[in-house]
Amino acid sequence: MKDEKTTGGVDSPSGAQTLMRALDILDETLDGPTRIQDLAAKLGLTKTTAHRLVKALRSRDYLALTPDGLTLGPKLLQLGQKAREHMDPARVARPHIERLSELTGHCAFIGKREGDWSRHLDRVTGRQRLLVATSPGDRRPIAETGMGKALLLDESEEELRRLYDLAKDGHAAPARMKAWLAEMKTNREKGVVRHDSEIGDGVRSIAAPIRGADGRICLAINIASAAHYLDDEAMERMAPQVRQTAADISAALGYAPKA
Repeated sequence: MKDEKTTGGVDSPSGAQTLMRALDILDETLDGPTRIQDLAAKLGLTKTTAHRLVKALRSRDYLALTPDGLTLGPKLLQLGQKAREHMDPARVARPHIERLSELTGHCAFIGKREGDWSRHLDRVTGRQRLLVATSPGDRRPIAETGMGKALLLDESEEELRRLYDLAKDGHAAPARMKAWLAEMKTNREKGVVRHDSEIGDGVRSIAAPIRGADGRICLAINIASAAHYLDDEAMERMAPQVRQTAADISAALGYAPKA
């Protein structure tokens, strides 16, 4: 295999190609240690080119050499930390829920968990004349809202039981608890929550979790409206849109689901 030239600035064809190859090498080490010869074979590089690129990346601490092979270096850990410090997840999510509200016509919300509560952070008003009363800053017991349920999809059954009982002031009926836990299991499997308000206001919502780069749920989004506007047919049709919007926000925050 003929080795490509790697001289020239980043704006030159050879410079851009070198940069892309170096990024390819970093991508290949995301899932764990790898050997230089394996990198060369998978990326179609000569051994000379692979060694040269690896040497350059190691010199800047983007790669590190371990007994098991090449791994991501400390410089990337530093960059990742800086990125987290400067990134406001709710601000990243805002344009996505604006599009979701425009697409569905309903109010769209962003929220987060605060201990045993869910806190609404932002709202985009939809086109419906009847507006949902919930406003940014409002908080509710996390187990009794659609947003809250989405924030809890990774929790253990023990934690779910505790939070549901707390929302019921310690008086959760065993049969209702069992039904709620079964509902949460279905929500987890589908990756989306369909919720009917339990406080008698006739509001329905569809919610989905947002994951950060570490894979953990960090936010949730939902659309909400009166049952007249968000009937069963609309819930079925719009649930995939809410789930996809949450996936898009998660990707923007650096989350990459395992294949």
